[in-house]
Amino acid sequence: MTAAVVKKRVVNGSLRPRWPKPRVVRWLELGAIPAIAGLWIPDWAGAYAGKAAWLAAVPAFPPVVTYAGAVILLKACAEGIKDMGVHYRALRISGGLALAFAVVSLPLHFLVTALPRVGLALTLLSIGLAAFFATGFFWFTIAKVAEITVEVRTARTRQAVAVAGVAGLLLGGATVVGVLLDDLRWPLLLRATVAAFTVAFGLCRYGVHCYKTQRSIGATFSADPAEQFWA
Repeated sequence: MTAAVVKKRVVNGSLRPRWPKPRVVRWLELGAIPAIAGLWIPDWAGAYAGKAAWLAAVPAFPPVVTYAGAVILLKACAEGIKDMGVHYRALRISGGLALAFAVVSLPLHFLVTALPRVGLALTLLSIGLAAFFATGFFWFTIAKVAEITVEVRTARTRQAVAVAGVAGLLLGGATVVGVLLDDLRWPLLLRATVAAFTVAFGLCRYGVHCYKTQRSIGATFSADPAEQFWA
């Protein structure tokens, strides 16, 4: 009995070239630094909680450093699983929502002076939703990698990112309610929200490590991307 020979089909020239895996990893690593550090530096959460006098003087006070990192991460994630079925479509939706809420949070900041309670609540809500959907597009990327590689560590990372992301969303919702009700505990809830999303982004960063160190995914397709088969 002769062994079966697997014949690989060459990619059609009409398909757009894909980013090679090393380049995707570099962009993911580059974006992770401001995405995580920007949640704490500058201390935007502390300034909101402390009601700093200079708050109204800063036109883009929400965590724009994190936003910049998230844009880089979105680009890298999109190139990493481009045209790979439902995961890529969901990534585009989640990434679009993350960008939309991030942009909305900037003009909402001006409402903090005019309508302190409502303005702050809406600003924090938009920031929280932006962070949640940012972990979402990363989740879909990790989920696709877990599907292709069938690695236990990547699958568990996917689950952990989901738990941390939902925890951040719930804590953020509690923070918004606390602000609207003038509950004195809302600054603590805000800190907990930032911590939860920090954990979520940290787990996403570990997902990048899983992607970087596994060996079953190559740099190019050997068939049409719709077949979701990597060389």
